[in-house]
Amino acid sequence: MKRAGRENKMKSMRLRAKLLICSAAVCAMALATPAWAVVKTTQPSMVVTATRTTEDVAEVSSSVSVITAKDIEEKGITDFADALRETPGLWVYGNGPFGGQTSLSIRGAGASQTSILLDGVRIADPISTDNSFNLGLYSVNGISQIEVVRGPQSTLYGSQAMAGVVNLITAKGQGDPKAWFSFEGGSHKTILGQMGTKGQIENLNFNVSAASLTTDGISKAQDTQEDDGYKRTQLNGRIGWEFSDKAELYFIGYFNNSDMDYDSFYAGPADSLDSEKTNSYTGILGFDQKILDWWDHKITLSQGEIKRDYSDSSEYKSLLNTAKWQHNLHYKNLNTLTLGVDWEEEKGDYNNPLYFDSLPEKSTHTTGLFLQDRLSLFEALYITAGIRADDHSEFGSKTTYRLGAAYLLRNLGTTFKANYGTGFKAPSLYQLYSPYGNKDLDPEESTGWDVGVEQKLWQDKIRLGLTYFHLKTDDLIAWNFATWKYYNVDEAKSHGIEAFASIDVCPWLTLDGTYTLTDTEDESTGKELIYRPKDKVSFGARIAPMDKLVLRLYGIYVGDRYTDAANTEQVDAYVTMNASASYKLNEVFTLFGRVVNLFDEDYEEVKDYSTLGFSTFFGIRAEF
Repeated sequence: MKRAGRENKMKSMRLRAKLLICSAAVCAMALATPAWAVVKTTQPSMVVTATRTTEDVAEVSSSVSVITAKDIEEKGITDFADALRETPGLWVYGNGPFGGQTSLSIRGAGASQTSILLDGVRIADPISTDNSFNLGLYSVNGISQIEVVRGPQSTLYGSQAMAGVVNLITAKGQGDPKAWFSFEGGSHKTILGQMGTKGQIENLNFNVSAASLTTDGISKAQDTQEDDGYKRTQLNGRIGWEFSDKAELYFIGYFNNSDMDYDSFYAGPADSLDSEKTNSYTGILGFDQKILDWWDHKITLSQGEIKRDYSDSSEYKSLLNTAKWQHNLHYKNLNTLTLGVDWEEEKGDYNNPLYFDSLPEKSTHTTGLFLQDRLSLFEALYITAGIRADDHSEFGSKTTYRLGAAYLLRNLGTTFKANYGTGFKAPSLYQLYSPYGNKDLDPEESTGWDVGVEQKLWQDKIRLGLTYFHLKTDDLIAWNFATWKYYNVDEAKSHGIEAFASIDVCPWLTLDGTYTLTDTEDESTGKELIYRPKDKVSFGARIAPMDKLVLRLYGIYVGDRYTDAANTEQVDAYVTMNASASYKLNEVFTLFGRVVNLFDEDYEEVKDYSTLGFSTFFGIRAEF
């Protein structure tokens, strides 16, 4: 026992040393930059996800993080999941790189308790065991920004938004038409080609892109030798027709085809020839119209399909159809009343002949009515209150509500925020109708609240924030080993703090960091929830020593996580750092490169699954 304690202490000291080295590297790289640089950064100000209307992020009560297209491009990020890793309150983990199942946890909640949105429309895999979405499926070319809203959001977004929502927003084409392409190559024989066009011609706006990725990859299983290759082709974009400056009809589409090799874990991690082919699409047809100065509305119809075919002849198919109609009624700049109706239909079937397991096509549908009022008083106090009633075809009705307030002391640069809300998650098709399902399941429910303060100093060059959160989940759906059925039994809670700091040291240098402390507990056992790190730190620097050159250095520290409900096994803590650089040769061409896992850290996000070691990627981008 003493030896184990000494080993843990030494491991902790080594991790702290690595964290200090990484932090020192950030500072050293920053301080080494010449003082004659002149580039200045800007902060995103407008968000849409927190209220389903466009609002100044400073006047929103919810905890919101925004990842811009500029951030993503400068860091050389290509995948949806990688863009989220530094976000406070959020932990991303995957079953290996290059297409492996990748999930997230917000404020200690489960992966299926966060709603993933594409332009405000929920995307999911209804035939997966818990209705969660694989974040490793999408690339991020052609987006404008990603918005992360933490805390219960079911009042606006219905099922799954128990802990928060993540909204991937597609960029709208503007300005003179342009074409662009990029080519990137690097470690593991990775080749990524991307191209697109964007702009506006009279009433027609467009932003369309395509990407093709091939790589030999690495072994998905830890401590095995065979590389697991990956191929992905994606076509996505937004095309709109503006009838006037008050009305637009648009289509958003994401089409994805991937082929991934993976390893067997049937009797422990081992090399194998297993593979998975995934074909998916999401199509959104929308119409926005400003009827009167004080009245606008929005209609969207969408369909998403995911097909998964495996080398063992198993097949999975799911379909998610939605329809939404939203109205916004404005009274000057003092009040906005938002009301609407959402409808969703989930369908799915699967056949797994190897295990004599199958499910003929099943479906559920949900209709939700929501009402939200947003009040502005004295340009200082912003109050948001909402209520929603959902009717599910299987378990019946569910009502959720939310109340939030933001109070701004504009002269001092101080904002106080507080929120209280409820959320729910409907059982998945698998949990209801599979051979192991239970049609009597109730929805999972959550109650959450948070209080926080944000401070701006030195003409907004310093931005600080601190939030305390508490989330309690009831009627968790669990697996009963005695009956081999799903049932409602567990209760869980999490609480902690989220902190961030961002400093514009000078026009060419920005330093930023976040810290998240999360305590979780399964109240039926008193144990911590699995794969929930207690501590997470992110840190980074943006350095622009001249107009043409941008350098980024960024990394994360993630603490130990338990891998079993009994809390007997852990995955070790780790520190990783990445670096990127881009240099604009002229008005057309830009050179770029990035290094992943700069110090070649050997670590696992999920037990027995590999992660990338030291890897380099370089390329060229052109826009004309």
